Amino acid sequence: MFDFFQQSVIGLDIGTSTIKAIKIKKHKSGYELIGAEIFSLTSESIEELDPDAKMSLYVNSIKKIIKQKNIGAKMVTTAIPGDSAIIRYIKVPYDTPEALKTIVPVQAEQYIPLGMDQVIFDYQVLNELEEEGQKKMEVLIVAVKNETMSQHLDLLKAAGVNPFVIDVDSFALCNAYSLNLEEESETGVKADTVALINIGARFTSVTIVENGIPHFSRDINIGGNNFTKEIQREFNLSFAQAEELKKQQAVIMVESEEILLTTPSTEDSKSVKIFEAITPALNKLLNDIRRSFDYYESTVKKKPVQKILLSGGSSKIKNIDRFLSERLGIPVEINFPFKNININSKNFDFDFLRANAVCFNVALGLALRTRSER
Repeated sequence: MFDFFQQSVIGLDIGTSTIKAIKIKKHKSGYELIGAEIFSLTSESIEELDPDAKMSLYVNSIKKIIKQKNIGAKMVTTAIPGDSAIIRYIKVPYDTPEALKTIVPVQAEQYIPLGMDQVIFDYQVLNELEEEGQKKMEVLIVAVKNETMSQHLDLLKAAGVNPFVIDVDSFALCNAYSLNLEEESETGVKADTVALINIGARFTSVTIVENGIPHFSRDINIGGNNFTKEIQREFNLSFAQAEELKKQQAVIMVESEEILLTTPSTEDSKSVKIFEAITPALNKLLNDIRRSFDYYESTVKKKPVQKILLSGGSSKIKNIDRFLSERLGIPVEINFPFKNININSKNFDFDFLRANAVCFNVALGLALRTRSER
């Protein structure tokens, strides 16, 4: 019999610019952090590499991170990027679990623009509800192209990884969020409806949860690389130089903060130019987030988003949380994932964890998966 209390699980988040791995162990009293690693894939844009070079880079990087003494590769969970999955929320008449195995795939066909034989398909019942006197079930359906799944498995196999669960990254975010659901928020704002926004290198995922249950997922094709490329053009730098400049000096100017632009220092002047360079991409991201919220509030649940939890590498850009809060009129918090994880101070560099915590939400959510959830 599988005894999860005696096992350590690795969450492996394979991103566009970095690979993150979290290893946790479950005890009867809660979870313990065993390992946390983050590897940068390349100093240049990975999108410019040819397929063979990209595959080799990913395989070698995964091998390196798995070989770290505090990680290992026995029980690994990974994720498909949200933009590679078809995610829909549907309602079906209330029925037994056995009957749903037939009903849901038939209903799902109208939402999946491919033949069911061309995809890996799964579903999960989210909750029960009543509409116009009829008892129904809200069901999350997910489909991934066979080709996409095969490529993902080929990559893992080449790296010596045999995953026991493959999730979707936006739902891994929900797992990590659920672990901290009962925690008092930093702003003191208690919220039933929360948007989990993860700003990755290539795209930004928006997942809206109500009382811990996801009801809306969308990927926006804007991420940290868009900011980097704008800086690259503005200052005529290499991608690697622009990325470093973004990390070190990018500051988003917010209305609530008085900033003297008339006689700035040389360093402040560069930050102003960086802000001006990334503003178009930043505003496009803002508008797409706003449209996602408007759609959710008018069509899906007719409830406003009450709070945003922000994660991902570009959530570290100074003032981006304040910028989104001011423009959207919603409290925004940086999503620290380790609130309910026991961390032994002798085994970890707390400066490293604090600096990179926002990058580990997906990996932690993957590590929280168990065999029983497959």
